[in-house]
Order: sequence, then C-alpha cells, then structure tokens
Amino acid sequence: MHYYEVAISGSPLRSTFSYHFDDELAVGQRVAVNFAGRNVIGYIAGIGSKPQFKTKPISKPLENQVYLSPEDVALINWTVENYLASIGKVFDLFFPPGKLLKSNSHVIPISPELPFSTPLKMSEALKLLGKEQFQKLKSQRKLKILHSYEKKLPSKRRIKLLKLPLSIKTLESLKLTKSQKKVIDYLLSVEKATPQELMNALSLKSRSPIDTLLRKEILTLEEVEEDETDRWTIEAIEKLTAEQERVREAIVKDFSGVHYIFGLTGSGKTEVYFKIMERVLNRGKSVIYMVPEVSLTPQLMARIRGAFPGREVRVYHSYMSPAKRQRIWLDAVNGEIDILVGTRSALWIPIQNTGLIIVDEEHDSSFYQQTPPHYDAVEVAIKKGKLYGIPVILGSATPRVERYFRAKSGEFKLHSLVNRPVGQLPELEIRDLRNNKDYIIPRKTFEEIEKTVKLGHQVFVFVHRKGFSNYVVCANCGNILKCPNCDISLTYHKHDGILKCHYCGYTIPPPTKCERCGSKALSARGFGTERVEHELQKRFPDLSIMRMDRETISNPNQYEKALRKIESKEAKIVVGTKMIAKGLDFPSIGLVVVIDADRIINLPNYDSAENAFQLISQISGRSGRGVHGRAIIQTFEPEHRVMKTALENDYKGFFETEIEIRKLLKYPPFSIFVEIIVEAEKEIQCQNAAKELYEKLVNTVKGSEILEPVTPAVKKLFGKFRMKIHLKLFDRGELRNLLKVLQKNPAGVDVIVNSNGGSL
Repeated sequence: MHYYEVAISGSPLRSTFSYHFDDELAVGQRVAVNFAGRNVIGYIAGIGSKPQFKTKPISKPLENQVYLSPEDVALINWTVENYLASIGKVFDLFFPPGKLLKSNSHVIPISPELPFSTPLKMSEALKLLGKEQFQKLKSQRKLKILHSYEKKLPSKRRIKLLKLPLSIKTLESLKLTKSQKKVIDYLLSVEKATPQELMNALSLKSRSPIDTLLRKEILTLEEVEEDETDRWTIEAIEKLTAEQERVREAIVKDFSGVHYIFGLTGSGKTEVYFKIMERVLNRGKSVIYMVPEVSLTPQLMARIRGAFPGREVRVYHSYMSPAKRQRIWLDAVNGEIDILVGTRSALWIPIQNTGLIIVDEEHDSSFYQQTPPHYDAVEVAIKKGKLYGIPVILGSATPRVERYFRAKSGEFKLHSLVNRPVGQLPELEIRDLRNNKDYIIPRKTFEEIEKTVKLGHQVFVFVHRKGFSNYVVCANCGNILKCPNCDISLTYHKHDGILKCHYCGYTIPPPTKCERCGSKALSARGFGTERVEHELQKRFPDLSIMRMDRETISNPNQYEKALRKIESKEAKIVVGTKMIAKGLDFPSIGLVVVIDADRIINLPNYDSAENAFQLISQISGRSGRGVHGRAIIQTFEPEHRVMKTALENDYKGFFETEIEIRKLLKYPPFSIFVEIIVEAEKEIQCQNAAKELYEKLVNTVKGSEILEPVTPAVKKLFGKFRMKIHLKLFDRGELRNLLKVLQKNPAGVDVIVNSNGGSL
C-alpha cells in the first residue's frame, strides 16, 4: 500500500489530503479521487507515509503519462509558498480546460538519409534512433511528428461575410440612402465583413440598410470557414543598429540567468529579442515569448511570421476555445512548437526543450493574476528559468521599481538601449487644465489634432475609463445611481442606452426619475472613451474616428481588424483605454493626447505614481516612430513629480525619488506587501471575521508591520462585503507562518502578495 498527498483540482483550500493506492504513482501525476462526496481530479503533490487516521483510496490514475517534471512540481510549491495560493489551483494552471484528448503519434520521414522510409509509431522511431539522435534529426527538420486524436475535434466555425459584387462605376449610378452609402463606403475600404462587425463599426441601430442592399443584390452574403491562422505578416528588419548589436552580443556572451533590457520606447528591443531567438531556434530549442495582454499578440505574431518563416509558431491565451487550447497544449508537450507566444497562461504549458523565456513589457500590471490563484507571472518566469537552467530576458522602457532596483543591485544583468533606430522621441507638452472650462478637450488640443490629421498623420487619444459618463447623479438630492451588487457607481453608455456596472456586469436602462426623491433632474457626469469619441465626432464629422475599449473590442480577432485599420491609415483618430498604450508600433502616429492624467496618479495604491509614470511614458511613446511626434498630457497637477519626470523622459530621475519614498515608508522592495481581503454576505459578519483574523495574525506573524482592518475603496463587490488587512513582511520566512494561519481560515479569505497595480 502506498500513501500520497493529493492536491484537489479547483479547490480554494491551501492544504493537501492523504490518500492511498495499491500501485506506485509519480509526483505530478493526475488522478481521480473522491473528495467531500464528489468525484474530482487530484494531483499527486508528494509521497506520504501511513497516517494515524483512515484514508480514502485513489480511484485511478487519469493518464499513464506523467506530464509534469520534478521542476514543474518544484515551481508549483514555490508559487504556493510565495503567493499563499491554493495548491490545487496552481496545479490546474499546467493543464488546458476539459478532459485531455488522447492522441497517437507517428513519425514521418522527410530526409532520404533516414533508416526508414514509411511512417513509424513514435515508440518505434525512438527505439530505432535513440532519444538524442531523434531530437537532433527533428531540430534539423529531417523528420516530422503527426498526431491523430481519438476524440473528434470540432470542425471550423462557419461565418457569413458581406461583399460588394458590383463595380465602383455601377455603384456610383445607384440611388442610395445615407445609411446605405455608409455601408457601401465601409465595404469598399475593408472588402468584406460580417453583418455584426459592420453594424458595430457604423453604429447602425438596425439591420435594415444591410437587408435592403442584399434584397436588391447590391450586396452578397457568402458562408465561409473561419480562418484560425490569419497570415498577416510584417516584414522583418534584417540588420541591427550598432547599439542593438552591442546588447545582443553582451547577452549571447553570458547566456544564462536573467538579463534586463532597459530600452526607450521605439528603441528596438523586439529586434534584439528576434536575433537572440534565432540563435536559440537554430540550436533546436524552443522559445516562450510572453506579453501582458492578448491585445498585443496580433501585431507581434505578424512580426514573428515575417522574421521566422517556416517556423511552428502558436499563440495561447484564455480567449481561445477549450478544444483549440488543448490542441496547442498537446503540440507543445509533444515538442511540435518552435515559438509559443502568449499571456500568463502560456508560461505554465510544459513545453518541451525550452531554450529561452522572453517577458516583454515586464512592468505591466496584467502580468499579475488578479483572480485566484494570484501570482506574478514575471517572478514565476524568473523562477522557472532558474529551476530549468533557462536564460530569461526581461524588457521595458519603464521597469517596475522593484525589478530595476534588483537589476541595479546586480541580481539581473542590465543592458540599455537609449536611441531610436527610426524616428525620434516625441516632444512632450504638459497642458495645464486649471482655469480651463473645456476640461475634456480644450480648444488648443482640438487645433493640434486638426493640424496633425492635415499633415496625413494619425492621432491616439487615451482615456482612462470607458463609457459616456462615469456616474449619474440627482441634481435635487445628490443621490448617485449605484450597482446593487457592488459599492460602485453605474456608468452611462449612450450608444447602448444603458447604465452598467463594470465589475459584475449588472445593467439597467436609464431611469426617468430619481429612485430616492422622485425628481427628474438626473444628470450624467464625468466622461469616458465614448464621451470623448462623441466630442471628436462633433468637431470632425468627416474624419474616420475609431474607439478601442472592451465595449467595442471583446476578442483578439476584433482587435486585429482594428490594428489593420490603423496600419492602413483608415482610422485617422483612435480613442482608447490602456489597450492602445501597450507595445503597438505604427509609424504614422504623429500625436498622442492623454485626456486626464490625474485619474491615474491619484488611485489609492502605494505604486500609483509608478503606474502613472509608466502609462504616460508608454502611451506617449506610441508617437514619433516614423514621423515627427508630439504628446500632450492634460492635467490639473502640472507640478507633480510624475509630470516633471515624464516631461523629461527621465525614468532614472523618477526611480531615484520613488525608491527613497519606498525606503522611508517600507514598501517593496524593502518589504513584502500583502493584502488580505475578507468577504462575507453581511457587513457585520465581514467586520467580525476581519477583526478575528487580525488578532490571529498579530499573535502568529512576527517581524512584520500589520495594520488594523480597514474598509476598502470599494466595500462591496459581487454581492459580498469586504474588509482589508495590510501587512508589510520584513522576513520572507514569515510567509510560512502566514500560510499556517490562512490554512485554518480558508473561507472567504483572499490573499494578494506584492500585487502590481494594487487592488480595489
């Protein structure tokens, strides 16, 4: 009889459970167990000894193959210890959703020099060639592996596309309504689109113009298979500059540990990555290329296709269907992928033969998992590199303060890129909004936008929030309309005619009178992307203005189409949230406007100044990459240190000031900052539970600063009341004591360790 410690899949509990099984099982193996009366998936987390109590049997192993290596299990344990995460949920990160597809693998000979000329089973080929020779031949592309899946995979989704079958000359002779002309003009620019895409792009309230044109056979509707592997390609830059080559040589010369490329926006970090990747790929190794958000993958994939034609490149993220994620996962574990591009989730795939991990835009808060299990993907990548002996390259123009501190201290190998190969850094102007009644878009800003467009250049307008107005208030009694599930105001969306909670998704139509006093004097206040778009459309009715936020773009395909509109210069002005601030490279952006920088600076987080500096620098850096660029930062606090250092593009100056403030207040990197969030259905229950937990922490966790429970900025989310306890730990060993307390208080307690960007 063998005894095992089993982690339960999906469980919020931070403990493992003892089970027994007749046969020997491996650590990391997936098994079926009965837990709390349910049949669930479990993971062998460790080999145990016979306990004093009676144990349940393991029902069966789910697969004979063990997908996780000892290094994978070590990474799981490290993540649990350092982020106080549920062990079962961390194990889950390594696997795609759903039941694994079973596959049979065959080796196909490509080169005539191989000792076989017909396909062989994988096991037979390995026996004939040996593992080392097999890998060598595979890297030389002298053989190929094909997988057949026992479970039927879903067929490609079929979509309906609208097209124009008539010539332009014929179209000019037709009598069309204003709405019909808009439809025709749009299809002339994009060639084809689905009815829904067309309606969204033109803000049509009904399908009537489309249906009329179809009836008159001015449009056709054809059904086609959706192309999963769009072949958008951006031509590669072949030759590095002298500065880029110097950085590449320095990294290759000492190709181990963690390298940090600190490079200005547009300085060509990606080109350096590509040249180092080429070296790794030519040695038969694979590359994991991490980006903070799905929105960055379309343009990056196009650049990778241009740089590495013929290579097996895949992208992996949570927007994909479970079946598609499974296929990519299986290709990765079977060694069939050369370059894997993805967000946090891609890091956990047990991809074979990895030779390099790249983390681009490492400063971005999206690398921190905000839902359980919480973890910082950049730190996990660094640890993974250390465990596997894989070099890791981090890159950013605005590093996280903690990581730049570590780089300067010698923990990472620091490299700098200070010049742009093409274009120049944009001119920055801090525009003072004080005593200016037009606080959204002042007259002078409108004039700068008009001037830029007349030069044939494009404009990016950054707005921190989406929606038309941030809140609706009664002018009579002051009541603000709030979400019943969350302690947050409802945002007015004019286009959809709704009030919406951006946390839980609750929506209502705009009321005609105040629910408290009955007055009809309701006023929509504040502004978001939709309001800014509206103001721009009023001023420039003939210009193509595109809005990019989560309301208009909800998946990578829509995002890629939006990027192509920017690339083709069809969109003259782009209004957007953070999705336009990150990693995009378009040469025709002549002006960037940050509408209200103060909203970012004044968030209630210890690192709000850092996040504001990063965002202002990143969005400003989108301009001036091929044409003369300018950036206008609108603010009511022009003297703020973030504004001054951003104006001079002085990250080092910002860092020196920020690190002194952190040192004085004992924030990271001079402590481990922990947020504990206690949730309960009733407010008094929440307060009592938080107080009880606080007292346990004070008695157990030493060498720390523990603050009394406080009500957070948003005291209610998803129908539950919340309290927060903040800790500053000065000894990493105290995380173990904190974990012991949390293991005894699992219900309604969430923990965030050193969160990038904080929480509400």
